[in-house]
Formats: sequence, C-alpha cells, structure tokens
Amino acid sequence: MNSLPATIEQLFEELRNEINWLHAKWIIYRELFDHSEERVDLLNECAYAFFYIIEKTLLDEILLSVSKITDRARTGKYENLTFAQLQERIEALGEQQLSSELGKLLDDLDTKCEAFRTHRHTRLAHLDLDTAMKGGAKQLPGVSRQMIEDALLLVREYMNTIERHYSQSETGYQYFIMDSGSEALVTMLKFGFRYDELAKEQKISWKDFHDWHWKDA
Repeated sequence: MNSLPATIEQLFEELRNEINWLHAKWIIYRELFDHSEERVDLLNECAYAFFYIIEKTLLDEILLSVSKITDRARTGKYENLTFAQLQERIEALGEQQLSSELGKLLDDLDTKCEAFRTHRHTRLAHLDLDTAMKGGAKQLPGVSRQMIEDALLLVREYMNTIERHYSQSETGYQYFIMDSGSEALVTMLKFGFRYDELAKEQKISWKDFHDWHWKDA
C-alpha cells in the first residue's frame, strides 16, 4: 500500500499483521467450538480435557489480543502498538474528516472492549487477589461470542476505513486462509474414529495401524 503516508505506514502494517493473526485465532476457535453440537461431541469423545484447555486458552488469547490493540497510545515512557497510537498520527496529518470518522469507531470499540479489559486486568495479565479469593470468574463481566464478533467487526472497519481512504481497497481479515487449520484436524479425527469402528468390526486389521511410519510419533 504505497499511498499510505510514511508516518503511519509501518505502524499500520504491524497492526494489520496483529489483526490478521487475531482473526486466525478466532476462526480456529469458531471452527472447533462453534460449528455444531456434533463437532463439540466429536472433540469431547476424542480428548475432552485437551480440547477444554484449547478452548479456554484460545478464548483468553483472543481477549488479550483485542485488549492490547485497544490500549492507550503509551504506557509511561513506552509507546504502544495500538489504535490510539495510529489515531494520534492520523490526527497529526490534519485529516480532520478521516480522524472524526475513526474517532467515533474507536469510541464505540473502546466501549465494547470494556469487559475484555476487565478480564485482562484481573485474571489474564494479572491475578487480582480479591477476585481470585471470592470466586474469580463469578465476579467478572460475562463475555459472549457475539461480543467478540461485534468488537472484531469494529476492528475491521477501523482498519479498512484507513485503507479505503488512502488506497481505495480493503482487507478481508475475516477470511484469513489457513492451509492446515482446524478443519484438517477435525477431518483426521473423523478418519481415526472411523478406523476404530472398522477395526472393531474386523473389516480392517489393527496390524495395519501398528506397522505404518507414524506408529512411534
């Protein structure tokens, strides 16, 4: 995107990379845990403890990622890679109409991320003693999948408003493509369960399973 002003180009690109990976994590989460009841049953049947940890870890990582990019422009003497930092630099360019439009989006996003930041401050980045000793998550605001979807919609709109203004294009963050994502894992789990069924029915031999090159993996 050569038409981006030099003062925001690198910052924009770094933020875009962060947001791409944020969407990749959210896509994996939705594919695994929000696809269907049948898929959740499949994961639980396969390794319920493992996938419980994966679900919780992915969700917490997403809350952390959104909280970080919506932080203040700086913490003490340290500059932060955030929308607020980008907003300051766009305002410094004198782009009044663009700045105003972006400012409204940022205010809306800030409001929608309040619950995420509460979890970040008391449970994820820090372990608040009072919260932990009095029941933990029961005292924290609820976070739904729809809340995350709403926040990510504003994240995309903020970035694409800038890209449309300077480059007459936009990025489809929500369509992040992974050649070997969670769908590949689910496919192999299905094959594994089907193999188990066929072996128990003696339609194929267990020996086939123990003689192949991944047997010691």
